Amino acid sequence: MRTFLTVAALWILPVVAAAATPPVRTADIPPYRLDPAVWQRAVLTEVMVDPTAAPADTGQWIEISNLGSESVNLQGMVLATRSGGFHVISPSQALLLEPDDVLVLGRLAETSQNGGVAVGYAYGGDLLLAQDGEVLLLLWNNALVDFTTWGNGVSDQIESGRSWSLEPPAPDGTGFKQWCPGRTPYGTGLDRGTPGLRNTYCDNDGDGYAEDQGDCDDTNASIGPGMPELCNGIDDNCNGLTDEDVPPLPICLSLGVCSVVVARCAGAAGWVCDYPPAYQAVETRCDGLDNDCDGLTDEDLQGNGLSLGAPCVGPGVCGPGTVVCSPLTLAATCSTLVDGTTPRAGPELCNGLDDDCNGFTDEDFALGLPCSVGLGACARSGHRICNAGGGAGCDVDPGLPGTEICGDGIDNDCDGATDEGFPVGDNCSVGLGACRAIGKFRCSEDGLSVTCMATPGLPGTEICGDGIDNDCDGQVDEADCVEPTHAATGCSSGGSNAPASSMLLLLGMLAGLAARRRART
Repeated sequence: MRTFLTVAALWILPVVAAAATPPVRTADIPPYRLDPAVWQRAVLTEVMVDPTAAPADTGQWIEISNLGSESVNLQGMVLATRSGGFHVISPSQALLLEPDDVLVLGRLAETSQNGGVAVGYAYGGDLLLAQDGEVLLLLWNNALVDFTTWGNGVSDQIESGRSWSLEPPAPDGTGFKQWCPGRTPYGTGLDRGTPGLRNTYCDNDGDGYAEDQGDCDDTNASIGPGMPELCNGIDDNCNGLTDEDVPPLPICLSLGVCSVVVARCAGAAGWVCDYPPAYQAVETRCDGLDNDCDGLTDEDLQGNGLSLGAPCVGPGVCGPGTVVCSPLTLAATCSTLVDGTTPRAGPELCNGLDDDCNGFTDEDFALGLPCSVGLGACARSGHRICNAGGGAGCDVDPGLPGTEICGDGIDNDCDGATDEGFPVGDNCSVGLGACRAIGKFRCSEDGLSVTCMATPGLPGTEICGDGIDNDCDGQVDEADCVEPTHAATGCSSGGSNAPASSMLLLLGMLAGLAARRRART
């Protein structure tokens, strides 16, 4: 059993309770303030209301603790109850409570009469705590320091022989204020609680174990010592191990390719089944295995609408067969097809048959389309047809090559080139010495050769000593040359005409120049 009270409830509940049932000595309890600086400077941590080893009027006690880091003087603080109890603590002298100290206050200090409790401060008959429902206040200078309550319709009832105990606070001071019955024997052993000692924890989830009893998650009733370990990524039995020794659940498929599968614990993900690669939720693989692990093999698989084992007919040369599982595609197919167990299909030939069994005949050969053979003057046009070797070709033969003709722009010898072997347009020359003329090659009149487009000059008389082949015979100044009779100017001192030999030389040179000009034109 436990009670959860928020901070807001801690402030409000005493006011509501007092209004519902006015205390007998209301005039003795002055109105108190709500002061955060005072709140829980000292804390009510445990109360014994209904002891077994002693009567309530001698065996009741109250525990106050200092959970802070500074000393607290309890002198002048007031204990008050809704039922009318009122006591001023140590009004005449200081009563210091050091950090982490605990003080037990009781009606009677004699252990022989109070059930064996070591009471450090006796408040006598000023307070008598009601068992069926009560509000106990700790006040200082009219400010609320702390309080606790039981019964009253908002918390558990007091159990006889068990204290009303506050669970040790969280290290960060957050969370609910939780109260529950004490569970450790004290005094004569007839009552349970921890007067003057650190309180035990509450069993917050009601599983029979608190944190100090080994409960590693006191918010979950399914987690605690002795709880069954589950596959959930949680230490359910609080032994420091997770998911240990949990027998696998029979949740996995176990037929066909799943025959060796055993459920595996995957922590927070729970049990998982690691199925092999061959497993299929819906069987589509035609491989002679029970892929969907339902006890049936290749059920409902069909090839072209036919069940396994049914007669089938493949197109083209493949012909009749049986529906089987394809070793290539793992799909149902006709046994005579290319992916079947006894394939008859082969490469497609140009022969009027469907050799590859794809439903088409002589595809890829472009039969009937225009075609051409040969080059140049040998080119011929026709249409594609099958040939004797299973391939395809043109239905015409190329013409016969002839002799290449210069200048007709035709590939006469059918080698892919035109007028090859004729140096048309290249530079050429004719004549020797002073008669030499420069031109370019052109086709001959019969087209079988080329001729140079130049005319040589006319030969003249060989002149001795001028270094020129004047008579155009390939020799210079040969023995029959004529000596010049005048100076190089060609004029006599008297201004008469040059001798006839000089005139002949000049005429020869002019004739050569004229020949060159004609060759260029």
